[in-house]
Amino acid sequence: MDCLVLRRVQLESRKLRDQLIQSPYAFPGGYPMFAVTSDGGALCKDCCKSESSSIGTTYGGDGWQVTGLSINYEDKNLYCDHCSQPIESAYGD
Repeated sequence: MDCLVLRRVQLESRKLRDQLIQSPYAFPGGYPMFAVTSDGGALCKDCCKSESSSIGTTYGGDGWQVTGLSINYEDKNLYCDHCSQPIESAYGD
């Protein structure tokens, strides 16, 4: 991976991490969000905060590249792949 691509991967990952930490609920609606990694993992906002350095220095193949944010609507069995804590669902009671 060349330096420009790596830089872009890191910047995008940091941007999404920061967005989740600052606003963990979607607007409008207030639905709980979580981070999605390049390997399909789910990260809670607390792990995005505690693993800020790993996410910010990702090289894309290490499992720390945040590629998007998603809403957990109903999956009451969704757990953070780092800390194994349940990720809050909007309707899954």
